[in-house]
Amino acid sequence: MFSVAISERQTGFSLIELVMVIVILALASLAIGTQFMQSAQSWMLDERIQTASQLAQARAEQLLADRRLNNYSAVPAGTTSETLAGNYTGYTRTTVVSAYAGAACPVADCRQVVITVTDADAQVRAETTLMVANY
Repeated sequence: MFSVAISERQTGFSLIELVMVIVILALASLAIGTQFMQSAQSWMLDERIQTASQLAQARAEQLLADRRLNNYSAVPAGTTSETLAGNYTGYTRTTVVSAYAGAACPVADCRQVVITVTDADAQVRAETTLMVANY
């Protein structure tokens, strides 16, 4: 008696369309996730380089202060190596002081100082070279 005729077409998403959208979104999120990982790794490397540079600069300032306060003999020739601890665990700072007699020396007696900082991966992350003169 009551017959209902479906005259309108049903609308909506089919299962295949839904699966295709999920696959496309997964591929897009994978590409974006890879970019985030590369960005994070780059940020960590930049942080290591900056820390190593600060450690090299701190050592250079320490040597220059020793020279200024205690005279030229406070910077003796030789090699020293420090394995740092605390916040700088994994960093090694090597200081090489050697005689320098090149044209850049303004006086008769100069020493060249090379400060190298490596990280836990044994990669050189910073190197600073300076000259100390006996004036």
